[in-house]
Amino acid sequence: MKKKLIRITTVSYSIKSLLKGQLKHMANHYDVIGIAASEPEGALELACAEQNARAIAIPMTRRITPCQDLVSLFRLYRILRREKPYFVHTHTPKAGLIGMMAAYMAGVPHRLHDIAGLPLLEASGLKLTLLNFIEKLTYACATRVYPNSRGIHKIVLDRKFAKPSKFKVLDRISSNGVDTTRFDPAHFPALERKKLRASLGLSENDFVCIFIGRLVKDKGINELVAVFDRLTRTHADLKLL
Repeated sequence: MKKKLIRITTVSYSIKSLLKGQLKHMANHYDVIGIAASEPEGALELACAEQNARAIAIPMTRRITPCQDLVSLFRLYRILRREKPYFVHTHTPKAGLIGMMAAYMAGVPHRLHDIAGLPLLEASGLKLTLLNFIEKLTYACATRVYPNSRGIHKIVLDRKFAKPSKFKVLDRISSNGVDTTRFDPAHFPALERKKLRASLGLSENDFVCIFIGRLVKDKGINELVAVFDRLTRTHADLKLL
């Protein structure tokens, strides 16, 4: 009988995109379950079905919502007690906090958490104090913590969020790597590329940098715009998409 592995993210899109292919690979070795909020309805079930995993939907929010979070924690604890997984592996801050606490309370032997970002880097005052506490609590409930970059690894060590032996950087890549062949211009006809540039107001000679992410402060968008404001004063052909 296969041991059970549960992967938890805040939203179902993270299972579909951030962890693309991982659940399917692990399903060759474990009984895999994906847990997240299923928004829009049915999104989680579809994402897990594509990766040969079972789906269990639990509403979660990205924001600080204590009452909703306590409900999610209790529901997840009951699920873990019923499913009795060998591993629980969490991703994203809110799923990490709720998932690691529930797994600790349920006595799951292996509790793994990935750090893909730290919202506290853009916080101050009472919010920063709260977010620091949340990180410490998450790591305290985990048996292993995996920063997805050496930069994040240094930050959590400098802030003494947990003992150094609990952390491990798996490689020099992001949470799931990037398939760079998807972006090879040879996959797209020259005329199609030319039309796309024209539709975006870009000339053939423009050097284009692309930002992909939510347009919010904690994604570094303010710093990015400030840098481009300086660079374009001397590099008129540099464009930001």
